[in-house]
Amino acid sequence: MSRAEKRYQKKLARKAALKQGNGGDALAARLNEGLQHHRAGRLPEAGAIYRQILNQNPDHPDGNHLLGVLAHQNGHFDVASELIRKAIAIRPDYVQAHNNLGNLLRDQGRPDEAAASYSRALTLEPGFAMAQCNLGNAHKDRGRLEDAAQAYDKALAIDPAYAEAHNNLGLVLHDMGRLDEAAAALLKALALKPDYADGYSNLGLVRQDQGKLDEALVAYDKALGLNPAIAEAHGNRGLALRDKGRLADAAAAIRKSLELHPQNAETHNNLASVYKNQGRLDEAVASFRKALALKPDYAETHSNLILCMNYGDGYSQADIHAESRRWEAAHGIAARATRRADRDPERRLRVGYVSPDFRNHSVSRFLDPLIAGHDRRRFEVFCYAQVANPDAVTRRFAALADGWCSTLGMTADAIADRVRADDIDILVDLAGHTGNSRLAAFAGHPAPVQVAWLGYPNTTGLKAMDYRLTDAVADPKGPGDDLQSETCTRLEGGFLCFAPDPDAPPVSEPPVRANGHVTFGSFNNLSKVTAATVGAWARILEAAAGSRLLLKNRSLADDETRRRYRDLFAERGIDEGRLAFHAWIDSPAGHLGAYERIDIGLDPFPYNGTTTTCEALWMGVPVITLRGDRHAGRVGASLLTGLGQTELIAETIDDYVAAAAGLAGNKVRLAALRRGLRPAMAASSLCNARPASGRPSI
Repeated sequence: MSRAEKRYQKKLARKAALKQGNGGDALAARLNEGLQHHRAGRLPEAGAIYRQILNQNPDHPDGNHLLGVLAHQNGHFDVASELIRKAIAIRPDYVQAHNNLGNLLRDQGRPDEAAASYSRALTLEPGFAMAQCNLGNAHKDRGRLEDAAQAYDKALAIDPAYAEAHNNLGLVLHDMGRLDEAAAALLKALALKPDYADGYSNLGLVRQDQGKLDEALVAYDKALGLNPAIAEAHGNRGLALRDKGRLADAAAAIRKSLELHPQNAETHNNLASVYKNQGRLDEAVASFRKALALKPDYAETHSNLILCMNYGDGYSQADIHAESRRWEAAHGIAARATRRADRDPERRLRVGYVSPDFRNHSVSRFLDPLIAGHDRRRFEVFCYAQVANPDAVTRRFAALADGWCSTLGMTADAIADRVRADDIDILVDLAGHTGNSRLAAFAGHPAPVQVAWLGYPNTTGLKAMDYRLTDAVADPKGPGDDLQSETCTRLEGGFLCFAPDPDAPPVSEPPVRANGHVTFGSFNNLSKVTAATVGAWARILEAAAGSRLLLKNRSLADDETRRRYRDLFAERGIDEGRLAFHAWIDSPAGHLGAYERIDIGLDPFPYNGTTTTCEALWMGVPVITLRGDRHAGRVGASLLTGLGQTELIAETIDDYVAAAAGLAGNKVRLAALRRGLRPAMAASSLCNARPASGRPSI
C-alpha cells in the first residue's frame, strides 16, 4: 500500500470513528477496528468484522465497500464488483468507492470503464490525488500516454510528496521516449521514498534504455536488495546482462524471475532472446512458443519466433510463410477503408518509412543513401521512428526528413491514423519481424501502396503489404513467389545500396604475409552460426592446412558461450588452438580495423550476413558465400553479384569448402583481392548512391 493510500485509509478511519448513524457508535467503532486490521494486512480479521457489520445492517455503505475491496484483494472480482457497486447505489457520492471500482475495472482489463470511475471520483472530490494518479494509470493502459502524464502531473500538483505518482510519471515518460525526464521523475520518487524497491527497478529500466548498463545494474541490485521477490527486476537485470554480453549470467537472472512468476510470457520471451544470442536456436524457439502459449496475443514474441525460424536450418520457407500468415491472423488489425490514390498529380509523392533503426544501426548503412538521395522536387519523405534512445544518426535522419514522427508509445491504430493524416502515398516497412517493429500498423492498409524492404529477409505474411523490394538473385522468379504474401519487385543491379563508413581505416596488407598462415573469419551474430555452419567451417580448416578461424561478436564475451563453440568445433576435430574468439569492439574504427586480422571472410548459412559482408569487402576481405534456398540465404550472392565477384559464390557445401580452401592456397589471388575490392566496390552498383537536388552526398 502506497503512502498516499495509507494516508487516505487513515482519513477514512477518522471519518468512521466520528460517524454517527448506520448503526451508531458501536458500528463506527467496529468499522474502525476492521480498518486497522485491513491496513496492517490482517485480511481475515478485517473481513470477519466487515461481515458482522453487514449482518447487522446489510445496507451499510462502508461495510459493503470495504468488504468489496477485500474481495478484490483476494482475487474474487465478481463478488468485489457486486459489493462496491452496492455501496455506490446506497451512497452515489461515495468517492472512495468510485475510485476502488476503477481499480477493480483496471484489473479486469477494462481501462475505459476504469477511467470513467476515476473521473467520477474526481468530479466529487477534485483534490483526490490518488484517484488522479489512478486515472493516469488507466490512460496508460489505454495507450493515451500524454493524457496519463497530465494526470500524474495533476496528482503531483495536489500532493508533491506523492512518490508513487513520480514513479508512474517516470514510467510513462519512459514509454514516450523521454528518457532523461523519466530518470529525473524516478530519482524524485526515490528521494521521497529511499526504500522504494519498485522505483529502483524502474530506474534500472530507464538507465538500460539510455545505454547506461552499469548504472542499470546498480539500480536493479538496489531494488533486489530491498525486495528480492521483484520478478521484473530479476528479468530486466537479465536483459541488461544480455546487452553486456554476459549471457550465462543473463539466463540465470531471467530463470530466477521465472521461479517467482513462472507464467509470465514476457519473461519466457526474454529467456528465448538470450538463447538466440547464444546460438541455442532450438531452445530459443521452445521458449518463444511457451511465451505464446501463455499469451496468444503477444505479437512481439510471435515476431521473435518467426525471426528465429529464419536463423535455423530446420525450417523451410513454407514453414516460415505459414507462421507469418498465422501472425497476421492472430495480430493483424481489421482493415479500414484505404484512402484512394486520387491525389493531385501536381503534388509531390509522399513516401513514409517506418523503422526502429533510424539510429546507429546496421540498417542505417543502407537506409541513409535512400533517404538522402530522394529527389525532393518529386518526393516528400516522412519518417516514423520507433527509437527509444536517439543519437547523432537519428538527428541526421530527422534533418533529412520532411516530416518526422516518434512512434514511441503509439498504438498501431494511432500510427495508422497519423499516416492517413499525413496523406502518405507509399508506406515502407523497414523492420518486418525484427525487434521493435510496428508491422501491425500496416495491417489496416493506411496508405494506398505499402512496401516491405531492407530490415527483414522474408515475407511479412501480411496481405495488406503490397510489394517487397528485392532482386533477381536474392529472390529469383519461380515457385518461391507462392510463399510470399507480397508481390516481389526485383530491382536491376541489386536491392541494396551501401554507404561505407567515411572514417574506415585504410585497407591493410593480407595478414597471411606476417602470420605465415591464412586466417578465416566472421563477425556475424552467433544466432547465424548454426551447427551446419560450424561443420562446414571445420571442414574448411581441415582442408586449408595450418589455417585459423577468428570469430567476433558481442556474445563471445560470455565464457559459457565461448566454451560451447569451442566444444562444437572440437566435436568436428578442430583444436581450440586454431580458434580465436573476440567480443564487441565499441569504436567503429576498432571494429573495422579488426579486419586487418582476417584474410578470408566466411558467410554463415542459412542466414547470410549483410552489413558484415559489406564491411568485410570494403576492408579488402573477400567473402565466400553459399547460395541458399531463400532470400536470407541469397543475400551474400546478391552482394557479390553486384560486385562482380561471382566466383566467390558456392552452390553446394562441398563447393563452399573447396572455394574457401582454394582461395586460401592462392596467395597471389588473395593479395589482388585485398588491393582491388574497395575500389571495385566503390565503382559498383553496390555503392552507387547519388546525391539528390538540394541534398548532401554521403
